[in-house]
Amino acid sequence: MKKFRLSLYLLCLILLLNACSTGSLATFGNTKELVVDENLPRLENVKTLSDMSNIAFEWEPLYSENIQGFYLYRASQDSADFKLVATVRNKFQTHYVDMKLRPATKYRYMMKSFNEQGHISEQGQLIEAMTTPRIEAVPFVKAITNLPNRIKLIWRPHTDLRVKSYIIERAKTDDNRNFKKIAEVQNRLNAEYIDENLKPGENFWYRIVAVSFDGVTSEFSQSVHSTSKALPPQIENINASTDGSNSIIVTWNANNYKDFSYYKIYTTNSSLLPYTLLAKTQSNSYEDKVEGAGRTKYYKVTMVDQDGLESVMPKEGVMGKTLGIPTSPSIILAQSSDSGVYLEWIDNDERAVEYEVKRYGDGQTTLFKGIKEKRLQDIKALPEVQYSYEIIAIDSAGLRSEPSKKVKAVQ
Repeated sequence: MKKFRLSLYLLCLILLLNACSTGSLATFGNTKELVVDENLPRLENVKTLSDMSNIAFEWEPLYSENIQGFYLYRASQDSADFKLVATVRNKFQTHYVDMKLRPATKYRYMMKSFNEQGHISEQGQLIEAMTTPRIEAVPFVKAITNLPNRIKLIWRPHTDLRVKSYIIERAKTDDNRNFKKIAEVQNRLNAEYIDENLKPGENFWYRIVAVSFDGVTSEFSQSVHSTSKALPPQIENINASTDGSNSIIVTWNANNYKDFSYYKIYTTNSSLLPYTLLAKTQSNSYEDKVEGAGRTKYYKVTMVDQDGLESVMPKEGVMGKTLGIPTSPSIILAQSSDSGVYLEWIDNDERAVEYEVKRYGDGQTTLFKGIKEKRLQDIKALPEVQYSYEIIAIDSAGLRSEPSKKVKAVQ
């Protein structure tokens, strides 16, 4: 029984090989043997129509033929072997478009009909077609420099009506390998793009690619270079006073920066603490009202331009200080007499403009105020009573020294 079946299979194979010829078709990496049937109609007089990425085919109707559909084979200048690229499974169809092709490229095609058994016709017309060239590059591109934290690009709208958008590419250097897409601007007539959120003084190269409605890109435009606006110059020669009464005056060099708007003054009570904004001014000096003698503060100053860009803050702050209290006087004479106790003293600096004398004794304290001279005759001192005296110096701003050392005297 097995021998009979084997003989039957062999007979059928011989009959098949005698009746038909075979062809080889490579499709999607596989090799498939197809039977060529001489009776199937060949496709002749196939017409083509091309654009940048598509080639359209039109052929004569074969409605009455005993076929199932058509195979389309393609070869290119890169590969001479024909490969199956499409299967049309409707014999009533007479049009097909081969898409996603390369612009300005020559292709060769052939079409074959096939029947329900998968048999194919003999080779018909050899078709040659070429896609059209790419859209021309955007003809004019300009980059606007010196804008705050941004760079603006403008270009001439493309005259080709097939353009639907523009791809914006950016790079740090003018090297084709470094450009990357950062945006796509829709509409052929839209001819502006602003690259925002840049750092001050940041620079880039740009180029533009036009995109057609079917996704084909043009040649690259010329590359253009631009830089975002730099920060204003850093403030120089900042000084803070150390001899002001209840105030510190901060000064710095004025700058003739053309986009100047105002200065910012920052301060802190300690060089170890953060700085906070104290004031804004258009003058190159500022008086900081500081209550208290010998108060220390630190200052930094920056410049702000008309676009809100602020210069770099100085690394180190400048110390200022309010005027300290006067130095205490020194009593040089405390002498009793029939007319009272006589006192004399000397200043230990030149700031004192008046003095106060305090007397302690007899269970009470007496204050002598508004003394302009550096001496006092205490005529109210009682006999045989021991007194102690101390003196306070007062400057023109009303700052009071610490009391002098006490001196004793007996009337």
